Amino acid sequence: MEWDAHEYEHKERSSDWFWAVGIIVVSIAIVSVIFGNIIFAILILVGAFSLSLFANRPPTTLHVVVDETGIARGRIRYPYSTLVSFCIDTEHPHKKIILRSERLLMPLIIVPINDEVDTDALHNKLSDILKEEFHSLPFVERILEYFGF
Repeated sequence: MEWDAHEYEHKERSSDWFWAVGIIVVSIAIVSVIFGNIIFAILILVGAFSLSLFANRPPTTLHVVVDETGIARGRIRYPYSTLVSFCIDTEHPHKKIILRSERLLMPLIIVPINDEVDTDALHNKLSDILKEEFHSLPFVERILEYFGF
């Protein structure tokens, strides 16, 4: 099975969103300087600057391939031997496959699903190879989604 999907859901952000993020970040940086932690203030300012650049970037289109040897998400291939289980999340507006990996630094891999993909056929294909297990989105990702990142 093959499909193309956006890397993430793009949300248009108004100038008010950028002002709010800027005010919060500058406030945190000022408080950090008052408490004598200048390195943390610099880290917060650089992080917020890079976040605002990333927020304006439109998502790239990923080519996803699910075959007999593994799952390819763009240029990265995940062989089934490195995957433990899967979950197909269809409750969100943008469907996705959540894969649990054996990797320590990246235990959950999120693969976007296009609206035209037959999720039942995808479920049957993956359940023949991997164990199905419920995986929820990581806490940080849910918070970022809530705040519009």
